[in-house]
Amino acid sequence: MPEEMKTLVEVLNELRGRGYDCDFLLEEGKIHCKDKGETFEPDDLLIDKVYRFEGDSNPDDMSVLYAVSSSNGTKGIIIDAYGMYEDAGIGEIMKKVRMRG
Repeated sequence: MPEEMKTLVEVLNELRGRGYDCDFLLEEGKIHCKDKGETFEPDDLLIDKVYRFEGDSNPDDMSVLYAVSSSNGTKGIIIDAYGMYEDAGIGEIMKKVRMRG
């Protein structure tokens, strides 16, 4: 039986409960966790899981959420739009981050 589709908020709450508590931001080609004052290169991170969301009524409401963990144990999320509103900088840097195998 297929898994029931979850909303972005539901997935965020689930991940927060599993310790993904940092909101990673892209600045100057590096990934920052402002809450902890940490900065990471793509090689320092692993993508644990990718979630894609499509708006039911509006195709502009498309986003992708990355559950990410760092080499020092920091876990967090990166959210980007995709399609027309995609942030090319996030897309480019996430191509350099390895997927957990």
